Amino acid sequence: MDGAIVGPYQLQDCLGHGVCTAVYRAAAGGSECAVKLVDGQIEPTTDLAERLRRDAALLGEIGHPGIIPILEAISEQGMTVAAMPLKNAVSLRELMARGGLDMDAAWSVLTQIAESLDLVHRHGLVYRLLKPANVLVDEHGRSYLAEFGITGHWLGHMTATTPDMEMHAPQYLAPEQLDGRELDYRVDLYALGVLAFELATGTPLRRYADPAEVLRATLQSAPPSAHARDGRLPPEVDHVFQRALAREPSHRQQSVWELLDELTSPPEIAGPSVPSVDRQLSAAAVQPVLTVLSDVDAWLVPGPHEVLDTFFATCIRAGRQVAGQAWPQIAELAGLHQFIAADPVAQGRHEPELLSLSRLAEAFDAVNGRDASRRLTDWGALAGGMWLRSIQPKPPWIAGPPTGRLVDMLSVFIQSLNRVRGDDLHVWTQVNRQLFRVVHHQNMTAVGRRRAAEACHFWRGAYQAALGWAGLTDLWLVSEVECGCVTGTGDCMFTIVRAAT
Repeated sequence: MDGAIVGPYQLQDCLGHGVCTAVYRAAAGGSECAVKLVDGQIEPTTDLAERLRRDAALLGEIGHPGIIPILEAISEQGMTVAAMPLKNAVSLRELMARGGLDMDAAWSVLTQIAESLDLVHRHGLVYRLLKPANVLVDEHGRSYLAEFGITGHWLGHMTATTPDMEMHAPQYLAPEQLDGRELDYRVDLYALGVLAFELATGTPLRRYADPAEVLRATLQSAPPSAHARDGRLPPEVDHVFQRALAREPSHRQQSVWELLDELTSPPEIAGPSVPSVDRQLSAAAVQPVLTVLSDVDAWLVPGPHEVLDTFFATCIRAGRQVAGQAWPQIAELAGLHQFIAADPVAQGRHEPELLSLSRLAEAFDAVNGRDASRRLTDWGALAGGMWLRSIQPKPPWIAGPPTGRLVDMLSVFIQSLNRVRGDDLHVWTQVNRQLFRVVHHQNMTAVGRRRAAEACHFWRGAYQAALGWAGLTDLWLVSEVECGCVTGTGDCMFTIVRAAT
């Protein structure tokens, strides 16, 4: 239809096409726009155009920059005609085809899509056909949902019953779209699950060339294993995708953020219970453990093993205060007997005391037994609070909404920890509006320690102190999701999650 006139639009070149649809660059009133034509077979044109106008009005009220608005929707020549702004961006489909996305960029796209979808879902709207061709990414990495809601109810049903129908990305259609059931926001959760699977594994969800085979698999087969496709993915992630791609909408995650949160920290699959062990040990019993710990260089990862002596002194002072009468025993076990009564000399220099902190945490753990986690948390909270007060008072710019305050706090705290180590070994990222991830490479209280369970209670306490410093104690929760003591890497990952309100 190049050159054709449809309503007020003169169609120019075709930018892309799908099932009985096509998008054209078009001119109208001296300006350019993108126009999508939808064949009347998909949905009666008057019904679709009316729904699009209602959606457009709501989208206009929302005004979200990640959603390309519908400027106009009309019925013309047996088609629905929807006009949208023309964006200088490429489709996610193109980027995926040429391998133009690393994992960080892929996660950024997913979180931006999730933010847009969550907003429209809360306003009672449904996108209906999320797929890479309908996601545009500009040169700055900003992602946009295009052609919002233009797909009709009967797209999947029509495709499944029309042998010669050409179709792109049929795997993104949810089972209820194929069955002709009433649709709600959970069709978008299904499609987001497919997109996450394909970005994570670098493979299509269904490996059939024939669209009809893909649609049959959607209705009849369980989703494939992401872990089997890419062994770097944890086995637990398969359960997340099984939920997201469940045939029944009620079995899926109930929000886009729940899906992304599970992908970030896959829930553990229930297994047989393991009886707890009483860890109330005597100093004599733990002495062999600490003797072995003193010779950890054989498996210690390469890198800087020094810490700023002022931070080390802060940890010693806080440890003495929290340990109370047990401090002489703890200091002796950690090989730090010289600090039973005296503080380390602090001259603002980096000293090779990294393993001393790890042994000190081990000694706290061994001496306190079942009460060790509380004692370690108290130690971390006191040391973290003392350290923050020593580097600067709470800055006046830590203000505003909770997420902004957390960003400010992490910027200050993580930067200070990197100064402690003399290297950028602590990093943080914002996963979504409710979840932040912090990674400690060569964790100061974990390096050199082999354990069978999570052990970084010190840092949980330190981050709780930092949250209190920023006035966020009741708004965010801290947990450790990967312990370098268990893996032997020494690298630990923490999450800071928005508390339920």
